Amino acid sequence: MRIVHSLEEIPGFSSPIVLSIGNFDGLHIGHQAVLNHLLKKTKDQHAISAVLTFSNHPSTVLRPSHPTSLLCSIPHKMHLLSQTGIDLTILLPFTTSFSEQTAETFLRTIRQVLPFRFLILGSDAHMGKNRDGDRETVTSLSHSFGFSVEYLSDCYYHGERISSSLIRHHIQKGDFSHAAALLGRPYTIYGPVLKGQGKGASLGFPTANLAVENLCLPPLGVYAVEVSVGGKEHRGIANLGFAPTMRQEASPLLEVHLFEHHEMLYEQTIDVRFLRFIRPERRFHSLEELKNQIALDVTEAKRSFP
Repeated sequence: MRIVHSLEEIPGFSSPIVLSIGNFDGLHIGHQAVLNHLLKKTKDQHAISAVLTFSNHPSTVLRPSHPTSLLCSIPHKMHLLSQTGIDLTILLPFTTSFSEQTAETFLRTIRQVLPFRFLILGSDAHMGKNRDGDRETVTSLSHSFGFSVEYLSDCYYHGERISSSLIRHHIQKGDFSHAAALLGRPYTIYGPVLKGQGKGASLGFPTANLAVENLCLPPLGVYAVEVSVGGKEHRGIANLGFAPTMRQEASPLLEVHLFEHHEMLYEQTIDVRFLRFIRPERRFHSLEELKNQIALDVTEAKRSFP
């Protein structure tokens, strides 16, 4: 999959182009249905598949005081998109000037550099200033601009319409099984390992740390986890939160200790799957008390595995 970060970087194509536009946060089952249809259309038309998405959630511009928490970091979203077989992803920043375009201006601008023949959208897709580009408007513009547009039906699970907001609700409750059913895969946190301060190692429990700022998170606390490192699965335990006994930071962190992996993970990308909640996060009176509790937590977490 080729990724470009501006319209100017879009290469020229001699083949027809099938395009989908959306935020695709979480790349859940509904998004997967859109992309699967796009890929089928691409195959039928011997075309190029393209997705236009954003490097920040539109809410960071439209309501910056209350931005939407993300189901996926940008690296995670790109990783998931790369696994679909899409040829080209256009990853644009959502800016104030971008938000002020009408749907007509937006589509005309895109077609000047990416003359797509087919546009595949989810049922609730809107575009342009004040979301004025609804189905009726975009269908009318498709006739004027000379492309075909298809809106796909919603996807449902046990009578519930699948949406990113519904998945956020389940994650925030710690309902991983329900979230996984709607995502079409286990809920995970994916990203590069940050350089830590070695405080976990000083207690005898070295950790690989992941940034989780701006992500939708389950309840803070200690979890049994499975971690994918370089395609291999490892068992472990994780603390999601502020680690108040050890740190004085304003942002939460995911600190993962692997039971049987002792190699340096700094800057490697790992994928952390939450299996079972062990206990809430709390402050301890001393490092010795914390160390003893971690030992108990590890024993408890190991019971989560066969």
